[in-house]
Parts: sequence; structure tokens; C-alpha cells
Amino acid sequence: MSLPTLVVEAAFTAGAVSSPYLHLDDSARGKLDTGTLAADETWADITDYVHAVTVDRGSTRADGPNVTYEAGTATVTLNNSDRRFDPTNLDGPYVAAGATQLVPMVALRVRAIWDGTTYDLFRGYIDAWQVSYEGPNYSRVSLPATDGFKVLGNGDRVAVAAVGAGEDSGARISRILDSADWPVADRLIATGDTTVQATTLDGPALTELQLTADTELGELYVDGAGRLVFRNRLAQLEDTRSNTPQAVFGDGGGAELPYADVEIAYDDTGFANRVLITRVGGAAQTAEDTDSQAAYLVRTFERSDLIMETDDAAGDYADLALYQASTPELRFTALTVNPLTDTTTLFPQVLGREIGDRITVLCRPPGGGDPIERDCFIRGISHDDLRPGSWGETTWTLQSAEKWAFLLLDNAALGRLDENAIAA
Repeated sequence: MSLPTLVVEAAFTAGAVSSPYLHLDDSARGKLDTGTLAADETWADITDYVHAVTVDRGSTRADGPNVTYEAGTATVTLNNSDRRFDPTNLDGPYVAAGATQLVPMVALRVRAIWDGTTYDLFRGYIDAWQVSYEGPNYSRVSLPATDGFKVLGNGDRVAVAAVGAGEDSGARISRILDSADWPVADRLIATGDTTVQATTLDGPALTELQLTADTELGELYVDGAGRLVFRNRLAQLEDTRSNTPQAVFGDGGGAELPYADVEIAYDDTGFANRVLITRVGGAAQTAEDTDSQAAYLVRTFERSDLIMETDDAAGDYADLALYQASTPELRFTALTVNPLTDTTTLFPQVLGREIGDRITVLCRPPGGGDPIERDCFIRGISHDDLRPGSWGETTWTLQSAEKWAFLLLDNAALGRLDENAIAA
């Protein structure tokens, strides 16, 4: 049975950094003229010492009109029996000028190579070197790590005179990243569909980035290669990977890709039939579904901190949020795949799917009847128990994509429903 080659590397020679240094052998930062050259800065391959790896990126829940993505994390456990990963061992291989290179904020990346293709699973920064001693002859080091959200969430920026009034949300994202000295090589920024108010660029960059993404009803996350990704709301309708199912997972065999487990929910989480949206400095905009209120009582979703320029845009936001959330929906919330059950077809899926990808899921419950079939967006990716020579399971957090299939958005506005909307 062929398995992916797991590759775990750390940039020890760089020390604690978050700047755009040139990393040799890196597909993005290894290109000349894309970063600052640091002497002898290379990735050290530590795969031979890896005991296990877990990776979690994206959202752990995906209910309601906004999806807030969390900082991606990874944990790498290493064999430390020769003390090479012990920060107190100044005779080890990771020492320079008498000082250990095993320090917090060293860059860490996890990749997998399958069928000649390299997949980025995680890139971030080591939080701590947690040494444990297990008997007289064995030691482990656990490396918890966090992606670039940690960098962007730390440190307050000094306020400037208000700038950027009327720029689109994508331009605002870029402006914020510039103010935080975030490397250009580590950005994938779409043009926004919403214009925003001026900013003084103060406070933590991550807080303002997330507010801008929420105002757009867009997506903001760090991908497996460590790049800050911003997708506008129309990406759900215009990008092929989001408007067309990229794979079909089911329990019926045949052309359906097999899964190990699926979680289903039919509850009032994320459900709202009264939406109140007030932009900063604006008047409250209300969207209501009275039929839903009569059937389920009133459930309110409210935001008063968004930064769109006009009340009309706030009203459009309210309309779209109501459309998405006004009735409870039976939905799949998570899907777990064990790629060892069909390595040829499943490894490209568990390694290659990204946040925002659309998939179709079918479930045939006991008792007969029609299968439950739903289109879903992937909103979170977790890889559990990855090891050299072995491989664990992958779980995707899911969000229903059903209502997007019937939605046409006005490109010039935030998203008011077109009265002539038709099924996609």
C-alpha cells in the first residue's frame, strides 16, 4: 500500500521570525526577489524524528450567516532521546554562537508528497518546546504551533489619520496587512464587493481584518502554505471550486467516494428570522420573515459594528443574512474520511481539498427511503495522527451550500436578493 511521504521542517537558522525572509527550497519564498536574503536560512528536515502530527485549520463550527475562521494549529511530537530537541542542551545540533535555536516562533511547516505532488498542510510558528522524559532512555518533545493569525493578533498598531474611505474590502485587507508588515508573498487577496469606511489602522491587525471580512460576508483564513487568504462573498457563486461540487462522498459505493463517518444536525443553531444590521454611524436596517416567526417564534441576529459605507448596503447585508438563516435546515456538519480505505482516490481528496471547496454528501440512514443528499462547503480541515509510514483520518467541518444554489447577487450591491433569482 502506497502512502504519502510526510515532511516536517523547521527554520532553525532563522530564529524567531515573522518577516519575509528568503527560504531556500520553499516554493513561494524560495524565489529570488520575493523576500529578504538571510544568511544560511534553510529548512531543516526533522521528519525522521517525528512520532505524530495533528493539524487543525479553519472553523470548528460553521453555523449562521458569518463564518469566523480560527487560528490554524498543529502539534508535532518528536523523539528526543538524544536531546537534540532539548533547548537546554547546548551540545546539540541546533546551537549557534553558544545559544540554542530551539526558541518559540521558529517557523514550522508540514507537507505531504503524494504521486509526485507536494501538498502544504500547515505553516506557522512554534509556540513552545515541551520536553517530557519517559523512563531512563526515552524523551519526547511536543511542539504546539499556530499559524499567522497569531502574528496578526499580537501587537497593537499606532493610529494614523483616517485613510481608505470608499475603498473595496479587498483593498482594505491589503492596507491592513501592509500596516502589520505582513509579507506580500503570503497573501491571496480578492477584490472586494463592498466599499468600506475610513480606518485609522489602530489596534490588533487581526481584529480589523476579521471585521472587514464580516462586513463583506467573505472568508478570511490562513491556508496550508501559510498565506493569508481573503475571498469576497461572490466567490461562493463565481469560483468553480465553490459553485460546482468537486467530489461526491457517499455510503452507496460505485462512483461515490467512501467516508468513515458523517455528522448531521437539525436544530436552531445559527437560525435567525429577524436580522438587525447597523453600520457604524448609520441607521438600523431590519429584515424579517414573519412566516418563520409565526412558525418558530422570533430569533434575532444582530450586528452594529460593521463598516460598509451606506445604509443601503447594510440593508442588503440584512436581506442576505435573513435569506441564509430564516428557516432551520437539516445539514451535515462534519465528514470524516479514512484515506487508507481507498488510497488511490482518497489521498488526493484529503490532501488537496481546501477551505471553501464544495462537495456533495449522501447518507442512506437505516430504515430505507430516499438518501439524504446535500451540497456542502468545507469550512475546517483536521488531519489526525499523521506519521511517517502510517496515516490517520481527515475530518472536514461543513456548512450547507444549498441556499447558495438558488441565489443571484447584484454585483454592485452587498447582496440583495434578485427578484428573478433562479436555481443555479
